[in-house]
Amino acid sequence: RLIDLIVYYSKPSRTKQHIATYRNTLQRNTKKINIDKMTRISLFLLIASSVASLTLGFASQSTRTNFGVVTTPSSASPSSSSSSSLFMSDDFIQETPEDTKERIQAMVENHPVLLFMKGSQLFPQCGFSNTAVQILNTYNLDFHSVDVLSDDAIRQGVKEFSQWPTIPQLYVAGEFVGGCDIMIEMFQNGELAEMIEKAKADMV
Repeated sequence: RLIDLIVYYSKPSRTKQHIATYRNTLQRNTKKINIDKMTRISLFLLIASSVASLTLGFASQSTRTNFGVVTTPSSASPSSSSSSSLFMSDDFIQETPEDTKERIQAMVENHPVLLFMKGSQLFPQCGFSNTAVQILNTYNLDFHSVDVLSDDAIRQGVKEFSQWPTIPQLYVAGEFVGGCDIMIEMFQNGELAEMIEKAKADMV
């Protein structure tokens, strides 16, 4: 249509009014063309922006997946799983009565004078244990003691090991002597002193 107008008004017979009309029509069509062009450019930019946003969204999701933002159980290595299982199994292993018996036997064999008691030599936790410590201290020897209150397996196991129901219990030179009452009796009649002297000789 624009070309037709140009051809029509380019003829010499057209008057100045026709030329003015042509000029106004040409300007209106030119503005329309410019508006259409701007609309197409704006639409193109909008589409391009949408595509770019979608592309960035997929790229971001892919990056999070590749770098393991979301951790799944399958991501754990076999070695770490086996190590965790090993630590857990170690934590829940319970000592058997036979194991306790072997521990007690090793203590008896390794210590010439051994006293199973409640508490420690410095702080006995019962009167009988305190009496046993005082008797042994009269012989001026370095004896070994085991606090049964801190080890329940030993507390129960030593009673079965010696077939004696109470604590304290004294072992000298690998032999079971007895509890507090027997220690007092043997201390008074001198039998305990003889056993202690023999134990001292074994220590040397």
